[in-house]
Amino acid sequence: MAGVSAYLNYPRNTEVTFNFCRSVLGVGFTGGISGFSDIPPSCDMPSFNENNILK
Repeated sequence: MAGVSAYLNYPRNTEVTFNFCRSVLGVGFTGGISGFSDIPPSCDMPSFNENNILK
């Protein structure tokens, strides 16, 4: 069975955008939607500091 894994990022509204596209196309998500906050931390990654985000 064919599938697509996509990495898309719309600032602050990615899930809203995905759900809109799903409703227009009439398809579902087989794997769900995962955000950066769902990714477990890695021991070799620096700690997250919200003050370092470019705006």
